[in-house]
Amino acid sequence: MPEWLSLDGSLSADDVQPLKTKTLRFVVNPYVPVNDYDVTIGLQGNNEILEPLRIVMKVRGEAPNWTVDPTLYDHSMTIIGQVYLGGILMENPESMVAAFIGGECRGVAAPQKIRGAAFVTLPIYGHDTSKKDAGKSVSFRIWDASRGVAYTDAVIRVPNANTNVNVDTTILFHDGVMVGNFDYPAIWTKSDKVEQLISIHENWNWISLGVEPENATCSQLFKDYMGWNILLKDTGSYSQTNGSEWKGTLAPHANRMYKMKIARTPATQSAELDPQLAVRGQQKALYEMPVYLEKGWNWMPYTPLTTKRIEPALAGANPKKGDIVKSQTAVAIFGSNGWEGTLTALEPGHGYLYFSTDSVTRSFTYPEEIYLPGGMMGAPMRNVKSQMSNLQWFNPVDKHNYPSNMTMTIRLLDGAAIVDTCEIAAFVEDECRGAVRADEEGLYYLVIAGDGAGQTMEIKSFIHGEIVTLDATQTFVSDDHIGTPWEPYVINLQKSEGIEDVQRSDVQCTKVIRNGVLLILRNGKIYTAQGAEVGERLRVTGYGLRINR
Repeated sequence: MPEWLSLDGSLSADDVQPLKTKTLRFVVNPYVPVNDYDVTIGLQGNNEILEPLRIVMKVRGEAPNWTVDPTLYDHSMTIIGQVYLGGILMENPESMVAAFIGGECRGVAAPQKIRGAAFVTLPIYGHDTSKKDAGKSVSFRIWDASRGVAYTDAVIRVPNANTNVNVDTTILFHDGVMVGNFDYPAIWTKSDKVEQLISIHENWNWISLGVEPENATCSQLFKDYMGWNILLKDTGSYSQTNGSEWKGTLAPHANRMYKMKIARTPATQSAELDPQLAVRGQQKALYEMPVYLEKGWNWMPYTPLTTKRIEPALAGANPKKGDIVKSQTAVAIFGSNGWEGTLTALEPGHGYLYFSTDSVTRSFTYPEEIYLPGGMMGAPMRNVKSQMSNLQWFNPVDKHNYPSNMTMTIRLLDGAAIVDTCEIAAFVEDECRGAVRADEEGLYYLVIAGDGAGQTMEIKSFIHGEIVTLDATQTFVSDDHIGTPWEPYVINLQKSEGIEDVQRSDVQCTKVIRNGVLLILRNGKIYTAQGAEVGERLRVTGYGLRINR
């Protein structure tokens, strides 16, 4: 099995009766890096004959929205060339070269196989008048689909008319001009400047920049969001706009983590939010962008432009037992077994919070990219079971509605037995702030969205056909964390502290014991949470009994 593939609900060895069938369901790790994958797995029976199955997979990043409408222009020119990235010819037909005049896209083309090699035939559209496009310089950008990286300010070298030797030049727009041909093509090469696309949503976003902006001002970074109400803050400063004018002292830079809120104004009530914030600038080497961790909570940026598994990404941080890293929806805790939890990988453009237990300030850098044949990234990936997807009973609030969160590591028991088939959710004022399923170890890593502190919170689950309250003793506190994988917060359905008598009632109701036994009273009969009917009088355990009639 490749590192990014796992079996869902099946064993690596199993028995199948003659003339019978068994369906094997495979799951691709959702954080597999951008790349092309081509592997063969085998199914071997007891006669030791291997049945091969070839798996071909493409993983792509969010491609830039480079488009042009040729019908808007009355003239065009053409460039025939090839693209070399790090000395290697770009052949992926999903990659692109785009031409821009004054920041506006005027042409897009992809590599095509001609004469056994990959060529790009790029039309560039414009108006050939001196008052419009004639004589204006053309800039180029390259989208490398195999890595999910967009390069800006690409360099072009065109063949000299006399020697056919390629030389650096500046392309000017003129109608009918043909630059390069299939015998002597123009050559594009990437620069050290890239365009990073960061996914954003309305309300709160945790973001970080992996490139240094060309112009480190909020007005330039968010120039495509004129009219929106934006607040951008870090741990020490902030800047905000009411849609027209920026106020504040924060200047956006690479290797910083920010919390950003974007909201509508009267001018943008019916507008559609651009879901991709484009940050253009210089891509620094990762070793030039160290991350510092002080004792307690740190706003941690993530600067690589590709997804990395949490283990190699944070290896240089030398994590200690009890360290925590979390996003807006997931959390991981470091212990004797390494990182455990729902956060399994760090994603470009996202920001994270890191809790350091070390009293000494430490620093680290993210590892440089390593590309191996077949897209393998070295160390194997963990078999990740999604704990937040496929929720059936709870619908958590949008994570972007709140700027902060708190986390809990919960173990649900029924006596001594581990209960790992439920969904556990946190409610504040009847609003579901987070929900999760158990992982392979039977732990519930619950991320609870919110802001501030002191709000009463209820932990609920769906048991025996009813939503019941498991615990109502906790309050929400931003960045608080309760429980660890080695010492989880335990909720026992049969806690053995205190004894109460429960009288049978003919009124249909649900009985909930906080921190203790869950009982369901239905149609005049009393049931345990597992569905077993009990007698008219039952000695049960718990701190207190709340009856909802």
